[in-house]
Amino acid sequence: MYKLPFLRAAGEARTAAERCGDAAATAALLQAIVLPADNPLVALARRWHALGPVLWLWRAPAGCAADLSAIAGWNCIHRIEPDGICEALRFFRDDGREQARLYLLPDSDYLVWEQLLHCVPCSVPEPPRGLHQRLRDAAWSRAGHAWQGAIVRFCHGVDAGRPWLLAEAAAAVSATGRRRALEICGGLDATLMR
Repeated sequence: MYKLPFLRAAGEARTAAERCGDAAATAALLQAIVLPADNPLVALARRWHALGPVLWLWRAPAGCAADLSAIAGWNCIHRIEPDGICEALRFFRDDGREQARLYLLPDSDYLVWEQLLHCVPCSVPEPPRGLHQRLRDAAWSRAGHAWQGAIVRFCHGVDAGRPWLLAEAAAAVSATGRRRALEICGGLDATLMR
């Protein structure tokens, strides 16, 4: 597991903000997510920086970042819910347990999202879930680590040639976007970092 790296020096924050393309942003990074080597997920994750603010959810011990090295597959969620459109990516380990989610918010760039899905296809879209699958999902949601969430912007980093993503707190998010993130987190009993 990778610990959440908090930047200690203003110079480090400035360097990270410049990598993200926003020299004025000085928010501390929430986490550095190491991408797995030789996995199709790397090509998908390298495009996340263009999405803008998104809701990032992950399962890990408190104080630890998402571990994407165990991701074996992912699928897309495309549904219309009573409170709006829900579009997200769900990431699974090879044992079927869900490890992370990336939700679009009203502040996200939906055109970039469509291009991302056409350039790097997902595995199959979310199939209709029967009672057995819903019960299994409910059991897994109660077992193991709780969901943690944050509204972030992704940017790139390179450490000794190994690819990783920086998840930086999104400074400007609309009230509607924040409310939608709280609703999603509430439905999963997730803790939303502020």
